Amino acid sequence: MSIKILIVGQGNLCDHYGGGQVYGRNLIAGLLDSAYNVEYLSLVYSTVSVSQHHVETTLGVLTRQLILPVSWKDTCAGQYASAVEALASAYRDIAPDIIHVHGWKELACLAADKTGIPCVVTAHHGGIVCPAGALLNHRDEICNVAADQKNCQPCCVCSIPGGKLWLPLLRKTPFVAQMRLGRWLRAHHFLYFITPLGTLALSISDKLAAIETLGRYATRLIAPSRAIRDALVRNGIPSIKVVVVSHGIPLPQRQPLRPDLRKELVRFLYVGRISHVKGLHVMLEAFSTLPPEGYELHIVGGAVTKPEQRYLTKLQQRYTSVNAIWHGFRSHEVIPQHIAECDMMVHPAIFLEVFGLTIAESLAVGRPVIATRCGGAEDQIRDGENGLLVPPNDAVSLRRAIKSIIDEPARLQTMAKQTVDVVTVKKHVQELVKVYIQAVDDGVKTGRPS
Repeated sequence: MSIKILIVGQGNLCDHYGGGQVYGRNLIAGLLDSAYNVEYLSLVYSTVSVSQHHVETTLGVLTRQLILPVSWKDTCAGQYASAVEALASAYRDIAPDIIHVHGWKELACLAADKTGIPCVVTAHHGGIVCPAGALLNHRDEICNVAADQKNCQPCCVCSIPGGKLWLPLLRKTPFVAQMRLGRWLRAHHFLYFITPLGTLALSISDKLAAIETLGRYATRLIAPSRAIRDALVRNGIPSIKVVVVSHGIPLPQRQPLRPDLRKELVRFLYVGRISHVKGLHVMLEAFSTLPPEGYELHIVGGAVTKPEQRYLTKLQQRYTSVNAIWHGFRSHEVIPQHIAECDMMVHPAIFLEVFGLTIAESLAVGRPVIATRCGGAEDQIRDGENGLLVPPNDAVSLRRAIKSIIDEPARLQTMAKQTVDVVTVKKHVQELVKVYIQAVDDGVKTGRPS
């Protein structure tokens, strides 16, 4: 079946922040290699007075940028409908058979409903159903409850400096009063601390409404792992709409482990964002009590946002005893080489990791992985066979796993032989297209076109 596919994303295809951008480029390349008709559409808000289109070719695919007036972001001003209609108009011009959404999810689904075009949404991170953004609660545990005002308020307030001190007052303030205050503050100029705290209940309410929108208007939701599937269903997404499709990667060349591992120190590798939710502090704490002459820890990744930069500085100042080499940001094209130069990857995430592309890439190169039971890892790692699984946010268990490898590096050779079961981009595209065709053939629309 010949179908035209529109990929809706957030930002430029060449962006390098996070695995979502890497996945998007891999997916589009895979669709093009399989000779599918595919276009890419991104949205951006600007100071323009009316919506505008910008069209170019990027990475071999026709890309469109829909530029919307910044005022159209303001739901209080009743302009959200204008943004929906502008995006729906773009859909009509492109005329795809299926829309696959990776960014601006609620807006994209509402616009799809306007046109009657089936709409598939991929859940790239926990923020799709989490007001706090990562399905990580205020105790730094992976969240396993449904989002609501009571459950989410303690987690969301942690993102506001000093916000936890005000939690008892928020608990005693009637919800109606919090919502009224939030609407008033949102309609006025931003005030440091006051606006985030005062609009907290409204922000949670917005996320709950967004979840309801996805459940109602998305034709299908792609869950890259069983863990995020369970989170979607737990938060009210109809289970019949959720399909588990593991991400695929371009297979890098497999590389043999060093034959002299028994004589050399073991080289461990971390690849990813320098972010609290990624658990680098847990990883460094685990390494800090190990003799530095037994290992090297290579850390590849950049700190982009100000909180990430502060986190990076804190880690480098605190864990000076760790035998760590900080490589900083590296383009994704050279990551397989970094993996090949090391012996084992460490994936210490403490939040719900929806998939974990770097885990798949490490296994594909032929390197076992020590990972936390963070969701996506459990779908890729067979404990004791192609890697080791430990509880999240548990430096003692992680240290024990690392030390077992340092003490007996020959285990790496055995594990490396099991690192062959990795989903390719080609296989991923085949599975994804089945979902596309089912959505088109079944006529399971997100709603009636207006």
